Amino acid sequence: MNSAAPKITALVHTRNESAWLDGCLQTLHWADELIVADMASTDDTRAIATRHGARILDMPIHPVVEPVRNLALSQCSHDWVLIVDADERIPATLAEHLRTLAAGGQAAAYGLPRKNFFLGEWLEHGFWPDHQVRFVFRHKIDWPKLVHGMPRVDGVKENLPANPAWAIEHPGYGQSLGRFIQKFVHYSRLDAERQCATTKPPIWPYLIRRPVSEFLGRYLTHQAWRHGMHGLVWSLLQATYQLLVACHYWDLQRGSQPAPAPEKLRNDTRNEVVRTFLKWFRQ
Repeated sequence: MNSAAPKITALVHTRNESAWLDGCLQTLHWADELIVADMASTDDTRAIATRHGARILDMPIHPVVEPVRNLALSQCSHDWVLIVDADERIPATLAEHLRTLAAGGQAAAYGLPRKNFFLGEWLEHGFWPDHQVRFVFRHKIDWPKLVHGMPRVDGVKENLPANPAWAIEHPGYGQSLGRFIQKFVHYSRLDAERQCATTKPPIWPYLIRRPVSEFLGRYLTHQAWRHGMHGLVWSLLQATYQLLVACHYWDLQRGSQPAPAPEKLRNDTRNEVVRTFLKWFRQ
């Protein structure tokens, strides 16, 4: 390897990730620096990181990872940083391409495609390419404090082509149905708080439109039906998540927005369901 080539730090965020971390770090030994930013794990996470020669950063416990990313990035040694979750894997073909981007790319941040697996099946239809901003020039990016917020990039942000060879592999996305649902319950309230702090959509018809549109978009438009029962169950769960977010959003906002009369609400609900289906069929 050319000694003048830009060096890359691989940064992994953890909080009690002993079940996944070993497999993740095995795919990151090509990096010039390996960092595990740990939020006070009480399992074997830190011991696993030490076995792989990773530098461990002590991070404050936080309900979302975004603000912790900023703190960890400030402590990386190299300008180019690959950000990885403990339940993800980086194939050799992606690692090689990242070297090329660091040496000659024009962007300050890259969205990498990600292969999400639901109960063992790659969701090629319905949830691909799922670009994630993970390869960044650390001095030109800043994450907001809110969950699932998009980072601010000082420069060009570029998404890589939807090439499976250049994709992050995410086997931990939906390995366990119980854990998958628990994550939905946890993040739905946080997503509702983000809505309150940013876009503040009208409560009505958000409650109806978002869940119905989510199911139609995932299952039919993006063809998750091709995955059989996996695709149907996953699409229904995605719609359920949007319903949970909407319900939390209503709960947070109901004191500030007057509720419609029951009869008007009934009629509006019926009309909104019909309108949403007609809008989808016209696409």
